[in-house]
Amino acid sequence: MPAESSDKKRGGGGRGRGSGSRGGGGGRGAGGGGRRRRRSGPPKTESSSSDDSEQQDSAEQEQPEDKGVPVEDCAFAEFNLKPELIQGLAGAGYKTPSPIQARSLPHALEGRDIIGQARTGTGKTAAFLVPALQMLSDLPGPRVLVVVPTRELAMQVASEGKKLGRFMDVRTLAVYGGDPMKKQLDALDRDPKVLAATPGRLMDHMSRGTIKLRELDMLILDEADRMFDLGFRDDIDKIMRNAPSRRQTFLFSATLSDEVLALAARYMNDPARVFLAPDKMTVEEVDQSLFPIDRASKTKLLIEVLKREKPDRSIIFTRTKAGADRLAERLQKRDHGAREIHSGLPQNKRERILADFRAGKFPYLIATDVAARGIDISDVSHVINFDIPENAEDYVHRIGRTARMGKRGRAVTFVTPEDGQFLTGIEKLINQIIPECRYDGFQHTQQTQEPEKEKPTGPEYKRTLQGYIRPRKR
Repeated sequence: MPAESSDKKRGGGGRGRGSGSRGGGGGRGAGGGGRRRRRSGPPKTESSSSDDSEQQDSAEQEQPEDKGVPVEDCAFAEFNLKPELIQGLAGAGYKTPSPIQARSLPHALEGRDIIGQARTGTGKTAAFLVPALQMLSDLPGPRVLVVVPTRELAMQVASEGKKLGRFMDVRTLAVYGGDPMKKQLDALDRDPKVLAATPGRLMDHMSRGTIKLRELDMLILDEADRMFDLGFRDDIDKIMRNAPSRRQTFLFSATLSDEVLALAARYMNDPARVFLAPDKMTVEEVDQSLFPIDRASKTKLLIEVLKREKPDRSIIFTRTKAGADRLAERLQKRDHGAREIHSGLPQNKRERILADFRAGKFPYLIATDVAARGIDISDVSHVINFDIPENAEDYVHRIGRTARMGKRGRAVTFVTPEDGQFLTGIEKLINQIIPECRYDGFQHTQQTQEPEKEKPTGPEYKRTLQGYIRPRKR
């Protein structure tokens, strides 16, 4: 049996970037760990121990804590995903899509190739795993291959795939150097559908014939720039050439170098481009303010904002479809022209509502984040965050719908006592404190009067012939 080899750092093409050159804090050590040789002692790697510690720090930390949310609160349902997949997303703690997820999923679910540029920690893993699991076929053999630069990232992707696919009976497998070959061969015999692999060990399996790419439906290159930095250019070329031409291809990268773009041009078919990394948090043209408010008084405050500020055209954001329906009904009962838009409405109805909003037939559009993607209206005077976004980057995308074409804009955010953590995340992202506002004569929060505390009394003294003494308790 030939000696087992693993991922190793290739010399050709590596630019030798140091630690911290990317958002993931990645070092220079190769994820696979070097070529294994038969020795009398434990197997060693060509990478130094310091490189290994750098690799450990480089794994993306983008999945949420596995605390779970109720299925009905999982906004991914707006993408019409399989119920089992929505269960997996809710169980893994995914509540609302991050910007990279919300912008890439519609293209991915249509079967298009995607080039995505986004920083580490933006939710890229779910952005490609969700469509991969949604469109997974029942045919034998690996159907989805995710190629990643390091073993830590391979393990993370496989773990996340297992969590998201837990109700779909989907097997996932991490394939990386340094892991016993026999263990991986036994796991491959159990027909995993999703593979997360580092290039070197994947090439080993391809040369042995233990992994065949001819039946692949989806090929994903995650952190393509780092794989090029580590010298895996030739391996990536060979992997792409061996995959079937009918496949769907995703390429995610923190930076889009000429090499990465050349790879995309050579092997991808009219890819949709989803670029988030270059986004600058330019909010200078937006007049921002927050209003502290109790949850039960939010609708009253909204009516007050509309009465005092008289927005010409406003998008009002809620977190859920049900919330959008309720808020639109409340405004309509008060003779405020408002319509709701979300994925629960038929497509032709959504198009009519948008056309009427653009035409000025009603001034207030109540929208969820997912449904509002793609709304491009240049003269929105106000954005009102009736529900503060849980994802800080969604705040920037929301308020970016005003102050377009050089105009000034206004952004109002309602903040309840339970929303403090979300406000903190937003202010850290935009690097500024949002001014707090209150309306004179409007009660923003219920004032609870604390009971008056009894004043402490000193010890009692008794007057006697000997003077004042403190009686002893018997």
